Amino acid sequence: MIAVINDISFQYPFTTKKLAIEYVHKFLDICKRIKKEEMTNVHEIKTGVIDTQKEISPGFKLIQLLQDFQTREERTFLLGLLTNQGTYHSEQGKPCKIGEKESSVCAYAIDNILISLLSNTLFEMPVVRGIVAGAEISLRNLSKMEHINHYRKELGLRRYIANNAKHKFDRENPYGKGRIGSRMDLHDEEAQELLNKAVEIKGRLYAKKNGYYYAFQNERDIDYHGYRIDDLGDDIKRQLVREFA
Repeated sequence: MIAVINDISFQYPFTTKKLAIEYVHKFLDICKRIKKEEMTNVHEIKTGVIDTQKEISPGFKLIQLLQDFQTREERTFLLGLLTNQGTYHSEQGKPCKIGEKESSVCAYAIDNILISLLSNTLFEMPVVRGIVAGAEISLRNLSKMEHINHYRKELGLRRYIANNAKHKFDRENPYGKGRIGSRMDLHDEEAQELLNKAVEIKGRLYAKKNGYYYAFQNERDIDYHGYRIDDLGDDIKRQLVREFA
């Protein structure tokens, strides 16, 4: 899945500079979550050409907004999102119309997802309506943090939940009727990072770290518990060695 920055949403100005800064920060927070690889089904962020000289509020250009971001890292990240993500054009060869404005980029969000600046009520819902070649289309949309939760499965969000009763940190653990639970020797934060990188093989998620192999089992919705697996088949090991080289 590709996350497509909604260039139309940058064509609607805010009433004040304060609101512009506030909502661009919220837009950036959504993009940061994608860059952190939390959304395992989103492979890249793309945009078209966004006019950074356009006023984002009266007398205040979009490019000037960079001065109100505290860190150089944030300024560089935002500038890159707006200017250096490559120029996309609609695969259909026709523009996408949202409201009264058109984009040669937004049609890329068909079967993918939009990231919108919440500059207008057109972009406040998890679905944005548009028109391509005279036909109405519905585009999945991220303009609020709650939209991420709404599309959590489509985006590939995974949440690590430790199962300490079954998988102890420092040892194998007897449980049930003579069964043994493998150890989980990663702290929760490490396990979450590895879960985000895990690959699906034969219907289960696996990963490799520090020479050891790990399996993650889905419990419900986007929740997974994990454990170290020392008796993994050679075919799966070979694939994980390639993936985690």
